[in-house]
Amino acid sequence: MRTRAVPTRWQGLGKALPVLWGLYTGSGSVPYRVCVDLAAGSAKCSCPSRKFPCKHAISLQELDLPDALPPDWVEEWTQRRAARELDSSPEAVARRQRAREKTADRRAAAMSSGIDGLRDWLLDVASAGVASLPGRPASWWQAFIARMIDAQVPGVAGAVAEIQEIVARSGPRWTSDVADRLGGLHLLCFVQPRSRLGVTVPEETVRATPGVFDRWVALLRLETDDGRVRTVRQWCWGRESGHWVVAIRHSAVGAPVPLLPHGLESSALVHPYPGSDRVALGDLEGSKTPDPVPAPDSWRAALASLEPMLVADPWQRLFPLGCAAVRLCGGSLADGSGHALPVRDDSGLDMALALTGGVPFDAWGLWDGHALRLGAITVDGKLEVVA
Repeated sequence: MRTRAVPTRWQGLGKALPVLWGLYTGSGSVPYRVCVDLAAGSAKCSCPSRKFPCKHAISLQELDLPDALPPDWVEEWTQRRAARELDSSPEAVARRQRAREKTADRRAAAMSSGIDGLRDWLLDVASAGVASLPGRPASWWQAFIARMIDAQVPGVAGAVAEIQEIVARSGPRWTSDVADRLGGLHLLCFVQPRSRLGVTVPEETVRATPGVFDRWVALLRLETDDGRVRTVRQWCWGRESGHWVVAIRHSAVGAPVPLLPHGLESSALVHPYPGSDRVALGDLEGSKTPDPVPAPDSWRAALASLEPMLVADPWQRLFPLGCAAVRLCGGSLADGSGHALPVRDDSGLDMALALTGGVPFDAWGLWDGHALRLGAITVDGKLEVVA
């Protein structure tokens, strides 16, 4: 999917909810016209693909689109669809129901074929051994990634692309990291959660479900840019519920705007995506400077608190983690009992040391199993975002 999210390939992007549209420059001389109706679960693309929805329609839903007036070709499509929907005769209703069932059956068949292909690919990797992966050409990786996208399991495609990146980056732990990812893909073949396969749920659909109101502290943030799509992720802690949720925004053009004001405490209603800790924003009542967030007394207690998250989502790679009264000892942050976790030597740590002057502080960061990416601290009773 990543190749279809290259900003220079998309033109005329816009949305007038529930309708999204854009022009995609593909292999033909004329850009493909791509249009999606989120409310109806319908899509239209002028590409020659026989798949529905096609890869361009799926990719369009991942982009952060500006509000705009629909162009003529979008208006024509929505009007034709509306005219068909006005036909309430039993024959028309039955015809639309058959079409929806046919679309669902086609996607289920494509996804099943994709999972079978994943099993074969994993068997190939296991037979040759992890040590053979650095010798695989880029075309071998890209061919399988494209196959998974065509099978409408973009989550698998993204996981394989991540393995390719780990192999290319090398490093002292690459074999164990790759083995861990391969194990996750093996489990995915049997459990098959839709969120991890990459089945998208329209944000409007999520907002129509019951929400959770809380005072959410947007405490931790991670921004990534793969050269095609920029993404910002926020980990927000609910002061009343004590639960963490993740807010994600993507953008193919410009920097994505965080879902909640970062570093502030916002009284807001959020709507959880099915089978995920990701949320969509409902009503936002207001934001204020946050009070300190209570942190566990030790790293041991902090790591133990991650068990429910791991049980709920064994494929999760980043976890919000905090500990009270830590000090920097070498390349690690040590708690009061002397237990320590490695910390990334980056601008977040530099900012924390500058603000604290070396005195103990409460630390919050993102833990990836190897090191902590420091994101926020509490010193002298004041919460400070450092990354």
